Amino acid sequence: MKRLSDEEIVAGLRKRDNRVLQYIYKNSFTPVKQLILHNAGSESDAEDIFQETLIVIFKKLRKDEDFELNAAFSTYIYSIARLLWLKHLRKIKKIDIDPLNRDMEERIEFEEPSPVEDKDLRMAIYQRTLVKIPEDCQKILLLTAQDLSSLEIAQQLGFRSEGYVRKRRHFCKEYLINKIKEDSDYQAMFTD
Repeated sequence: MKRLSDEEIVAGLRKRDNRVLQYIYKNSFTPVKQLILHNAGSESDAEDIFQETLIVIFKKLRKDEDFELNAAFSTYIYSIARLLWLKHLRKIKKIDIDPLNRDMEERIEFEEPSPVEDKDLRMAIYQRTLVKIPEDCQKILLLTAQDLSSLEIAQQLGFRSEGYVRKRRHFCKEYLINKIKEDSDYQAMFTD
């Protein structure tokens, strides 16, 4: 399916177009899943939160005929999912949310979240781009982020030498950076 603009996504959601829902799932579920998996959740939790997020968006569109995004749709959906997940974690008492921010979770179903900080957008871009690079690159970068040495990575992944790991890691980082720079949301950060 071709890339849809944010306006096409909103229009498709208003019409309950199944192709738009599939597009949203294909392009927005992975960052939400990564957020939840990295914050004490499961894949099942991610699916539930994603569904709840879509419900919040449908309610917002039905309630507000003049609804307009003031961020990219991918950022909007990610921020709603993030707030819903924080609300869920607080409910099951896995985290304690700062008392100054407690009212935000009560408001989530009734108003649009505040504009997402650039770091949230950058993380969403990074997460959805990371899953698109070759699997061995994903593994090398993940193990590097866990502070494993080149020798340990070579042994763990069955590569012939630590020199190969260093060379491959350099390629993977460059490849990831280039893919991130191709992302339309990333480019939009610098054109607005």
